[in-house]
Amino acid sequence: MFDQGYAAHEMDLPHDAEHPASAPLPRPPLPLPAPPVFLPPVLPQTYDLAPAGFYTPRLQPPPDPGQFTPAWRTLFIAGWIGVLLGFAAVWQSCRVAGVAPWWLGPETNQRSFVIIAVPFVAPITAVVAGIARFRVACYIGVAAGIVTLAVALGDRDRFPGVAAVEALIGCAGLLISIGAFAGRMRRPR
Repeated sequence: MFDQGYAAHEMDLPHDAEHPASAPLPRPPLPLPAPPVFLPPVLPQTYDLAPAGFYTPRLQPPPDPGQFTPAWRTLFIAGWIGVLLGFAAVWQSCRVAGVAPWWLGPETNQRSFVIIAVPFVAPITAVVAGIARFRVACYIGVAAGIVTLAVALGDRDRFPGVAAVEALIGCAGLLISIGAFAGRMRRPR
């Protein structure tokens, strides 16, 4: 069977008479033109759109002592946004499962907006502190972590599973804030 397939393959090969070796080769393609001059330089900078439509570079000022380095600032903000999303997931899963944590209340008799917003106020404060480049953002984050841990205390007797998830979310925010102390700029010596 292998020999038959190989023989059939040999029959499909072109003969030397049909394709002479003296045929000219195609010309190589021309190189691409140089990029236009008006493009912004490829540097790790941020750009603002000027009114004339051209990009002008805008450099961020270096962080002051006590502020986060750019990478830690991003981590801090993303971590606390994750805490916000975690509490939103607890809210949705409690509504679907028919569970009523203390800050939500039963679906037929919901708590006021102020009480429902309690688990979200501290993480939003930490995110705003990170975005605003506050020097005390780590301390605000630790306080927000303690407040989010305290949210779990209200559910530990009635719904221990929900309380455990809320406590894990609060611990995550607290650990992010404690770890972010390593990413603060130091005073030059």
